[in-house]
Amino acid sequence: MNYKGPAVDVEETTGRLWRFSDYEFDELRRELRTKGKPVELESKPLEILLQLLLHAGEVVTKEELLESVWPDVMVVDGSLATAVSKLRKAMGDEDHPAVVTVPRVGYRLAVPVYCKSVAAPAGPELGFRSGDSVPGREQWLLVRPLERSGSSEVWIAENPKTREERVFKFAADGVRLKGLKREITISRFLRESLGERPEFVRVLEWNFESAPFFLESEYAGPNLAEWAERQGGLAKVPLGIRLQLVTDVAKAVASAHGIGVLHKDLKPANILVVPAKAGAGWQIKVADFGSASLFDPSRLQALGITNLGFTQTVSPETGSLTGTLMYLAPEVLAGQSPSASSDVYALGVLLYQFLVCDFRKPLAAGWEAEIQNPLLREDVAEAASGDPAKRLSSAADLAERLLTLDQRRGRRDELEATKLRAQVAERKLAEARARRPWVVLAVITLAAGLGVSFTLYRRAARERDHASRQTAIATSINQFLSDDLLGRSNPFFSGKASESLTDAIKQASPSIDHQFKDEPLVAARLHQTIARALDNRTDYADARSEYEHAAALFREVDGELSQDAIIVELQRTTAEARSYQKDSQPLAKSILAQQEALITKLPHPRSDVPVWLASARGMVALIDNNAKAAAENFQSAVEKAAVLPAFDESARLTFKQRLGFSYIRLGEGAKAEQTFRELIPAFVRVSGPDNPNVLRVRLNLAQAYMIQNKHADAVREANAIYPDFVTHLGPDHDLTMQVLTTRAQSEGALGMWNDAIRDDMAIHDLAVKKQGPRWFYALATLSDALQAMCRSGQFAEGEANSRKAYEASAKAFGPKAGLTGGVAATLATCLIGLSRLDEASKLLEQIDIPTVTQLAGDADWGAGVALMQAQIAFKKKDYATARKDLQLVTPVFSRPNAEAYEKHAVDSLTAELERVQKN
Repeated sequence: MNYKGPAVDVEETTGRLWRFSDYEFDELRRELRTKGKPVELESKPLEILLQLLLHAGEVVTKEELLESVWPDVMVVDGSLATAVSKLRKAMGDEDHPAVVTVPRVGYRLAVPVYCKSVAAPAGPELGFRSGDSVPGREQWLLVRPLERSGSSEVWIAENPKTREERVFKFAADGVRLKGLKREITISRFLRESLGERPEFVRVLEWNFESAPFFLESEYAGPNLAEWAERQGGLAKVPLGIRLQLVTDVAKAVASAHGIGVLHKDLKPANILVVPAKAGAGWQIKVADFGSASLFDPSRLQALGITNLGFTQTVSPETGSLTGTLMYLAPEVLAGQSPSASSDVYALGVLLYQFLVCDFRKPLAAGWEAEIQNPLLREDVAEAASGDPAKRLSSAADLAERLLTLDQRRGRRDELEATKLRAQVAERKLAEARARRPWVVLAVITLAAGLGVSFTLYRRAARERDHASRQTAIATSINQFLSDDLLGRSNPFFSGKASESLTDAIKQASPSIDHQFKDEPLVAARLHQTIARALDNRTDYADARSEYEHAAALFREVDGELSQDAIIVELQRTTAEARSYQKDSQPLAKSILAQQEALITKLPHPRSDVPVWLASARGMVALIDNNAKAAAENFQSAVEKAAVLPAFDESARLTFKQRLGFSYIRLGEGAKAEQTFRELIPAFVRVSGPDNPNVLRVRLNLAQAYMIQNKHADAVREANAIYPDFVTHLGPDHDLTMQVLTTRAQSEGALGMWNDAIRDDMAIHDLAVKKQGPRWFYALATLSDALQAMCRSGQFAEGEANSRKAYEASAKAFGPKAGLTGGVAATLATCLIGLSRLDEASKLLEQIDIPTVTQLAGDADWGAGVALMQAQIAFKKKDYATARKDLQLVTPVFSRPNAEAYEKHAVDSLTAELERVQKN
């Protein structure tokens, strides 16, 4: 029986809807529409449009378009020009083109682009039947289907003349096509990097031009489940052969990992078995890399391979899970990105199923009793550990363990023999003590030597017992995540067709305490995991509740000095501080102080406690505008975590990311830029290219550009990443809003006032809906929009709204807060434009310039205030004061990277003063 289990294929059932000008492009249907009506367009112009949309605002070179749209085909520039002409003609924009030609370079879209993720509707039925010819490959006849799911089908086909068999994977729409493209890219990458390897299925041909799209590969035999059935069941297959097969799979996965390829969907259906060519035995072949990902996609370019199928990101709100539930690691079920470790988990489950001779059996509580061999039981426990920090470090390690099973068994037997000798020695000692007291000393000496070995054995036994207990806890957590969490995200269980993974987390949380009433540590760890997932989603209210619950459970078990509870509270401190909610900063400081007091009472603090303490101190300092203290604490967290081998690598890199952001607040833009450039490949290596951490660091890179006044670079980077943020995190996520904030500030610096106002007001509206009009972001983005209004001459409207924003900030954060000072400067700009000079001057004098400087991350922010004071003095005809103030700021705004607005203001005021002096 070919059992696959429930598959979770979210990554192939979501896509994007792009809107620009009067058009929208549906990526799933590969359809361009205007005013709801489809526009007839050939495949190549559509591919060009998609590339331009993916790089909206950027110039896409001719070479990049040729490589992406015509992969592995020699074409001339004329083909590209013809396709672009057809695209323009179809859009009716030949006179005023949205697609602009950049002479001798390439093309770009010259209109704003908006993007949102959409769920894929059920695709068109392919409707193939046995005996049909393969479309476009008439010499191949379809024999029998291997898999059918509406708009995608997998068939075995046969050439009637040669009797040769092939496998064809068909796709009827754009989103399924993406999986085929990804698979051909991975296949070529494996071949170019490793050479021809028998353990990977060879892809032979493909059609990506017209529907039905297909990928043609060699027929590599039945899958594991089918092969086992043909052997009369797994129980009929000798253990040695079963272990050899899973060892070969582990070695193949290790080879893929070695060049940066994750499979992400290892299961019996994706492992094929054929007789080995050389002698007796079997050859495994790992198939279906349609869900795979690359640690570093840039390596494709180095090998001359076109990057197909790796452009679309996925929203955690709809889930980023790809694979079959039974083989998904707990951390992936909880929302983390797949990794090499999650592939190892799948291998651990496969090993367990090989040992119990049942591919339908999940790794559930009590599984240990079914495996008699203690070494293999240990291998399953460590490969399929629910805690990735305790899991085997690589697929190669698992393969090595299985290959050396006999040697390990010998070492274990020797240890058992040592134990037996010690027991015999103890018994003889008792007998000798009764018969020959005079030899007691000699026997004690002998027993002492044997006792050392026995002590070592007992220590090893205790460690194995402890590992088994931890595995049992991890299995309980895994089962909960699988049955309750993922079960609730299934609409058949939840009753809601659109329930997301985040909804499922919230719905599953209440059942934890009931289900684990006798295992409070398991319940506590689950509540902590859910808290961090909600924290990452910026759902601070629900995260707070989960953090509090987790800490209370840890204290219930370990008392007031529970170190796990302290760490949870320190993580909550960070969440409270960065939530920017009213009164959240005093609350964060209070929680931090309580934990600091408890830590001083710990007799033996764990090595990870100081790490989380430094991180919490750093975040509190950062939000408190003490960037120097923040940088020192984050640096300490990075250094302390680096010496702890088991510490989560992703968390350590996050500390470094926060250190880089502290550099931004300190105005050290170049240092921040270097830090973020180092972090991008590091996060890709640890979490994969689609992880939100990678996007976050790219946002930080744009912010580093901005504070260095590299505004064109900042806008370019923001344009490049914004569609991915919207798709990946949603438009109202804090980080997505920060992308727009960064772009808007740089647009304003470049004098793109309307664009800046549009972006700032979009963020402001989202912020108000999210947390109310007095939230930090709501006021900060409103202030930025109003500054653009005032600088572009819209004084009356800007003044009225700036005054409201100033009063709201002063009430919410205090008159001396950095945000209040920034809004005051915006209001002063409008007042100067309206010639209300005394009011503007008084307002500027009240600003706490050092506090605003740290918040803005701009060491020269105060020079802008001095420039406004010089403008006021000039309008009051106090030319001496104006000249004096102007001389102070002229060096700042004469730099090559000075903002255009302030540079123009200095030049204008200088000219006016010279004119007055001449008169």
